Amino acid sequence: MDALQLKRQVDEMIAEGRYEDIKDTLLTYKDTTEHDNDLAMVCYLCTIYEQEKVAGQETLFSKVSDMEELLRRYTALKFYLRRIDFDVMDEAELFYQFLSQNRVSSYELVRAMDFGVVHRERVLQMMNGGMQGGARDAECARDGAESDNVEEPGGCRTGFDENDGAQSVCFIICTNNPVYAEECIYYIRHLNVPEGFRTEILTVEEAASLAAGYNEAMQCSKAKYKVYLHHDTFIVNPDFIKDCVNIFRENPQIGMLGNVGVKTMPASGVMWDADRYGMVYEQHIYETELLANTFDSALAYLEVDAIDGFLMVTQYDLPWREDLFDKWDFYDCSQSMEFIRHGYRVVVPNMKAPWCVHDCGFINLSNYEMERRKFVEEYLSGR
Repeated sequence: MDALQLKRQVDEMIAEGRYEDIKDTLLTYKDTTEHDNDLAMVCYLCTIYEQEKVAGQETLFSKVSDMEELLRRYTALKFYLRRIDFDVMDEAELFYQFLSQNRVSSYELVRAMDFGVVHRERVLQMMNGGMQGGARDAECARDGAESDNVEEPGGCRTGFDENDGAQSVCFIICTNNPVYAEECIYYIRHLNVPEGFRTEILTVEEAASLAAGYNEAMQCSKAKYKVYLHHDTFIVNPDFIKDCVNIFRENPQIGMLGNVGVKTMPASGVMWDADRYGMVYEQHIYETELLANTFDSALAYLEVDAIDGFLMVTQYDLPWREDLFDKWDFYDCSQSMEFIRHGYRVVVPNMKAPWCVHDCGFINLSNYEMERRKFVEEYLSGR
């Protein structure tokens, strides 16, 4: 059974109140479930259903009409908890309203915290006694900064004069999920913007490939500094812009930086076949992991062969190889190699704590092997 058929079955079981059958059905088609983020999440939510049922409480499946509503509800809860977790919650009252309106049980709340919360004490303190001044005010954070110019779907616009690009940062997001894109933008809007700087956000939808989408957006912006990020990447370092700009300004030879990278690309072309350095919180279906492979504390950054594409920051514009990589894999390793080919350095900053959360779930590797062979032939043969 394919994923679409399985999702229809889950919808039928929710509509008919056959909640007991959901987990058994998903596990019967385990391979399909494990390779689809939505189905895997529903299987995970079955553990909450089981706890609520044993406790004699109204279950989360009974509170929704179908799988789409179930996932939308749980995603919203996850997003609220993460905002508290990383101190970017603007209005705590909205969170409490959400809990009340959606009748979120203590079991669901605790499991959601187990799944995605990093700073558990902060979240518990907020729920027990309010924010106590913990939330940063987004407007105050941008005191002295000029207003953002946000790209709406359907084209590119910059909002910048050609002459002010040196003091500008453009955030570029290729997306097929407006809910995640909005949340990604929420975090961008909470970043501290250095005095005199301006920011813009460009979203690209229905791109033929990541390389093609990034080329389209790159050509639309005059900003010197560009941040290419996945819609499921949430920047949690409030001084992200300053930290990136300082590295670039002190080192004109650095063309690009990322949060995770490989020092020497393995002959296989697979980045994770070697040690990856840097830091990121990786959120999968069942847990949030801290990827932290540090290096010499005396170094401001580590020079690498390639960086992971969940976040890539540049201070120079080079074309992305959409002629070669026309899918969704190896665009990041390719662009790293292109910068090195042009005489620039690619680095990973020495972070004291992760700058990002990557809410990546499962990764679709259906085209991975084909793209890997292209990468090896183009950049690694004869090395």
